Amino acid sequence: MLLRVTEKYMRPEDRYDSLFQFYGWKSAVDWLLLKAQVKAESDFAPRAKSPAGAKGLSQFMPATFEEWAQKLKLSNPDIYNPEHSIQCQAAYMDWLLTQCAGNQSKALAAYNWGIGNIARIVAEQGDAWAAHLPEETQNYLARVETYYDRYRKEHGGAIRAA
Repeated sequence: MLLRVTEKYMRPEDRYDSLFQFYGWKSAVDWLLLKAQVKAESDFAPRAKSPAGAKGLSQFMPATFEEWAQKLKLSNPDIYNPEHSIQCQAAYMDWLLTQCAGNQSKALAAYNWGIGNIARIVAEQGDAWAAHLPEETQNYLARVETYYDRYRKEHGGAIRAA
């Protein structure tokens, strides 16, 4: 017997889970964190555009997307392609986590505000760096953490990439 799957059985925010899982695993980044970021960035709208010029599901600035698409050797990279966006997001977050010595909050802040800005504020403020983030970045961190906690509860706890 074939089971007919219709839209009413899948939440729109779950439609990219296999991509988050695969590229999270490939980049050793928790797929639920990637999903929480996309929820905060674009609310799962692959054609999203921000007033600042960020585009796509993972809200990349075009130059950053091009840089990561080149590093990953994507064929015909398209910032609006959900798979390309998630693939670049996962690789970029892996790199940011390495640059931030595994500090997830710093890596997320760098994703939102830029690694150069985070490096500068950490150098200037030390352990108090987070208190000196722009309000928009503080709000971003809070949104991602809220979604991340929700997804971890829905999926029975943290699911880490191996």
